[in-house]
Amino acid sequence: FFGEQIPKPRVLQAAESVEAAEAVVVAGSSLTVNSGLRLVKRAKELGLPVVIVNLGETKADPIADVRLNVSTSKVLAELFDV
Repeated sequence: FFGEQIPKPRVLQAAESVEAAEAVVVAGSSLTVNSGLRLVKRAKELGLPVVIVNLGETKADPIADVRLNVSTSKVLAELFDV
């Protein structure tokens, strides 16, 4: 939805998912779009750990608990044994 309005039901679902999460993993996003960054900030407000997997910097690097500057394809394949 880069450059477009995100449908309200999807925004609410994402916010509810963060509220129910034990941690948040951001994979392959610079978080340039504020809707994604807002979810990461909310996770931190809730005291949740935030892990970022991305090649290059993101807007949430300063608040991430773990920051991996690696290919998401490699890391996610290893995590999920794909």
